[in-house]
Amino acid sequence: MPLKKIERNVHTEYRTWKLENISETFAKVDTCKIDSSVGPVEETYFFSTNFQDHEIDWYVKLDFRFNELHSGFQIYFDAVEKLKPKNHVTCNFYLVDADENKFFIGRKNRKFDSTYCYGPAVGYSIIQNQAKLPNTKDKLLPNDTLTLLIELNIYLDENPIFPLEELFCQIEQVVNLDDISHLYPLKGDGDIEIYVQGVKFSVHKTVIEIRCPTLSKIIGDHQQMSDNNNNQLVVTDIMPEIFERVLEFIYTGKVKDLDDHAESLLEAASKYKLLGLKYMCELSLTNHYLTYESAEEVKKLAVRCVSLMLVINADSIISESCTSQMDFSCTRDGTLIITKPSGKKKVYKDRFKKPFPDGIKILPY
Repeated sequence: MPLKKIERNVHTEYRTWKLENISETFAKVDTCKIDSSVGPVEETYFFSTNFQDHEIDWYVKLDFRFNELHSGFQIYFDAVEKLKPKNHVTCNFYLVDADENKFFIGRKNRKFDSTYCYGPAVGYSIIQNQAKLPNTKDKLLPNDTLTLLIELNIYLDENPIFPLEELFCQIEQVVNLDDISHLYPLKGDGDIEIYVQGVKFSVHKTVIEIRCPTLSKIIGDHQQMSDNNNNQLVVTDIMPEIFERVLEFIYTGKVKDLDDHAESLLEAASKYKLLGLKYMCELSLTNHYLTYESAEEVKKLAVRCVSLMLVINADSIISESCTSQMDFSCTRDGTLIITKPSGKKKVYKDRFKKPFPDGIKILPY
């Protein structure tokens, strides 16, 4: 059964942070390679939100540093006053290039209630490999400026499900699509014909060779085995409308309505080893399809498509669902009793001392 797309009850706000003269920042980081006593280079951006008459100040900090594996930056995000937020939030981070394209680089989650801030410690790391920046400097860092788009999502559901922080990507070398994307409207004039369940697609052999080596190899193997019509390939295990979107990604690096077809596109991306498309589908499925009810099905899809991060997200939701169905109680001597939905109990003696945590029932003895 196809996964059902859901709509989150979310209020979203955006902020753009431009860091000029970024080459000077990286030059300071390079100094750390020589002189270990030089500390990290830090830049901090503060912004405020006012939602439902509740004003909150936030900060985003970039911590530029060098270590043996990477040279780049970490992103930190949190509320300035941790007890102020009332809603759960996520903060997504994107690099914006010279053509206003957004490249998702990671997210930070924050779970809040009216009295207590909890969740992972501040400092989740998003590392940008600096070694890859010079090849894309003019595109990713136009005018020597790093542009960070900050997307703050305020969840209005009582018990929202939002993606794990671990779902992030390192910015790889950006393929210059300027010389390819203009061919997409002209793909009907291509020199290779691909028939997908009777629907003909004409593509340019050179584009496929550059952007999808796996499909190029399938075409090449077919040509070697065919005596006639060696510029034609028949594909039967994908729907034409999905293959059309695969070609859209191959030519342009984007899919306009990806969220509506993320499940099928993930399977196609896995088959053709299109890592960029696969990642985009993982993000879409996590944001728009993953719920307590669908977590098992999402996990099966993730295993089938070898999507590790989607498996981790689904497992987390499954675990959270199981935990929410457990009964937590405590005797007055500090013994914790966990009762599973099956009725099976686990007893942990001397687990708590007064005062007992909120949300745990206190038994007479």
